[in-house]
Amino acid sequence: MKLQKTIINLCLISTLSFSVVSCFSVDNAAKNISVQSGEIPQDYAKDPSTIIAVIKDRPSYDKYVKSAFEKYSGKYILATEQEIKSKYSDVNTYRYIMDYERESGSVTEMGTGKSYNVPGKRFFIIDRKTDKEYKRKSWSSFYAKELQAYVAALNKAKG
Repeated sequence: MKLQKTIINLCLISTLSFSVVSCFSVDNAAKNISVQSGEIPQDYAKDPSTIIAVIKDRPSYDKYVKSAFEKYSGKYILATEQEIKSKYSDVNTYRYIMDYERESGSVTEMGTGKSYNVPGKRFFIIDRKTDKEYKRKSWSSFYAKELQAYVAALNKAKG
């Protein structure tokens, strides 16, 4: 009986997770990421510098960064934090950095009241000339989709 309940709960959680992922629209999310929302720097469209997308030397994450930035229409490089310090310290050439911070939230299972901790990422851009951070208004555990949306919005901002 207890095993059966556990299996049913896992099926419900899996179905809910699939539904949420299916509903996430990259194009829709990208429409909400803008200079006006404070998630893209004001001077981004005019700036000729190269953006640095931070990779973490973790293939499971880095592949999504590479995939998202392959669709970027501007100049970019992928670099680790160490490489940024050693090779890409010129803030005029490499003004912007895209990275993330970890966040988590609690999800409560309907009917049982059980709570689960759900990890996620909040992406941001740092303007290295002004030391200002431009954070996403939301965070998500679907970081591949978030990255795609942010890159799509950056493409739109560049025109």
